[in-house]
Amino acid sequence: MRAGRILRQIVMDRMIAAVPDLGGRVFDQAGRVTPSPYVTLGPSHWASDDADCIDGRVLTLQIDVWGHGTTKGAMEDLTDDIAACLQGWSDIDAVTMHPVTVSMVRVMGDPDPDYVHGVLQIEVEIEA
Repeated sequence: MRAGRILRQIVMDRMIAAVPDLGGRVFDQAGRVTPSPYVTLGPSHWASDDADCIDGRVLTLQIDVWGHGTTKGAMEDLTDDIAACLQGWSDIDAVTMHPVTVSMVRVMGDPDPDYVHGVLQIEVEIEA
């Protein structure tokens, strides 16, 4: 398995273990009828960060948090909990990586007025 896919899985596992308010509802992609709140992993991209004899990447991953019938304040609490569980965390048993940096957190309304949307962006230096 490649580093990007491994990172997605260990980030999902970390949120499931560390954020009980999600009730384990963390998915690479959710179904149409998923109880909220829940998390889906959004787009990712990477840039080369090679060093002597090491193929490295700086990988950026978007985390989308969805809440139905909730407030922006409650979503801010939830995104804070997710950011706290990821900031500075690493799983070097799974992949060679530096600690996660949470580079952005945003809470906003959704085109569907019954939903509130949280977005986190994380960056990780990882060995390809």
